[in-house]
Amino acid sequence: MSKATKKDDDLLLEQLMAVDAWIWADYNHLTLPSGPYLTEGHEYTIDILQCDDKAQCAMKGAQMGFTLTYMLKVIHNLIYGKYSQGFMYLFPTIGTVRRFSQSRFTPLITDNKCINKYVAGTDNIELKRVGSSNLYFTGARSTAKIEGSKKSSAALKSEPVDGLGYDEYDEMDMEMTLLAKARLDHSLVKDEFYLSTPSIPGFGIDKKYQKSDQRVRMIPCKASSRSYKPVEQSSGLGVGHETCLELEFPDCLKYRSDGTVYRACKVCGAEIFPKDGKWVARKPDVKDLVGWWISQLNSVYVDPGSILESYHDPPNGNLTEVMNSKLGMAHIASENKLERNDIYSCCGRDPISVKHVGPCSMGVDVGNILHVTIGYKAGKDRYVIIKIVKVDNFNDLHDLGKLFGVKMCVIDSEPEAHKVREFGSGESYPVFGCKYNENQRGAASWDERGRMVQVNRTEILDATHDLMTIEGRCVIPRRCKEVEDYAIEMCNTAKTLEEDPNTGASKYYYRVLGPDHYRHSTNYFYLACQKTRIFRPGEKQAGLKQEPNNWVW
Repeated sequence: MSKATKKDDDLLLEQLMAVDAWIWADYNHLTLPSGPYLTEGHEYTIDILQCDDKAQCAMKGAQMGFTLTYMLKVIHNLIYGKYSQGFMYLFPTIGTVRRFSQSRFTPLITDNKCINKYVAGTDNIELKRVGSSNLYFTGARSTAKIEGSKKSSAALKSEPVDGLGYDEYDEMDMEMTLLAKARLDHSLVKDEFYLSTPSIPGFGIDKKYQKSDQRVRMIPCKASSRSYKPVEQSSGLGVGHETCLELEFPDCLKYRSDGTVYRACKVCGAEIFPKDGKWVARKPDVKDLVGWWISQLNSVYVDPGSILESYHDPPNGNLTEVMNSKLGMAHIASENKLERNDIYSCCGRDPISVKHVGPCSMGVDVGNILHVTIGYKAGKDRYVIIKIVKVDNFNDLHDLGKLFGVKMCVIDSEPEAHKVREFGSGESYPVFGCKYNENQRGAASWDERGRMVQVNRTEILDATHDLMTIEGRCVIPRRCKEVEDYAIEMCNTAKTLEEDPNTGASKYYYRVLGPDHYRHSTNYFYLACQKTRIFRPGEKQAGLKQEPNNWVW
């Protein structure tokens, strides 16, 4: 080979490496914290490294190598100047930032000369200089509240960047992810990568993936190559002898005569191999978001038999963990999230009421508009909701109190604390502001003098979950548009087991999946009912004692 030819080849190679992160990683024989970078066994990462789409999401099982895959992609793009304004990589907490930076990123730098020569500032855990740009590592957790409601984080509001990566997206504070996105406003690149093990259906990475082109790994059956047909691109689904392990689980796993388990063709049952798979979009018409879905079923390092065993006999009975971490599927136990049918099963025959003699209880969630739930106690631990409505202001709330014979009201104390106090001082019945207190345990704490009630958020959400799922506990109006809105918002919280970033202890916490104002107004209604008489039809209401308006705010 002549010197000129070699020079041309070197130039071509450099040009290819500049535009293809996989060629760059493979040619440089990178050393990862886990060992040498190998394509073998990680064939599914090639397309990801080569994909240049601006918006990507990856719904994955645990330990599939996606964090390092995207980190290599980011480092490559920084070295070759794609992110001239820098890149921000977000983790759920600053603690996870430190662990990743120290145990995985720093070794990646020190063990690879092709990266090390471009990196400065390796002693700073949260900021690295790669080439001529900055790589930020940030925890997506708020550091302050403004006026009791708006969350803020100084780390997410500084210089602009050309790209954002969200790692373990489902564990992040969603308000903080929106704040971080504003850092792309002055960029022409605007790359976004979302990675996570899924958690709750319709939330986080599962929600992102459902809106994407929904790529899956289709594995051909080589034993049936003569009858093999190509993928039908119009539908995105395999025809002939192609199998997506995730879509066919558990039928895609078969037992051998010796008791071991293998991955099987969905048509003929012959053994198939993840290395032969290719990515296929199930919704190829979607062009603005690439979605990757892969589980441990495609990992050559995980025995498929162990996955099948865990699925049929979950460790500690925790099927959700198996579905999320091993199968890469969103899942939550029925006792941890309300479903719309739970709400509709509580519907009675009566329409939403326009008035009631009382004594009624009223719960109010405060926001741009007021979400109101009104009803009464029908017996010991039995409740009837007769009015659910959205109103514009506290004057409307006053009118509702008169129309429905309200004798007790609990109302969200934030963010309009002054207006809540002002409203309460003008009513003939007690109005208590409510504050969620994670340190409160057991029964709610009532401050009669200050007209404040404190309750544990998780415990009151558990109580209203039971209210809607235990037969005979609650009746709501018959189904209509407002009841449908109510059902949606009642179901927009889900209980998950999470690690406290300060103590490391695990505790249950309800995540917000979307607008949940009616859920909180129902919490407050339920609390108000604890201080209200049972309604008995036909009872002479005029004879009921009126409580004095003599409390101190």
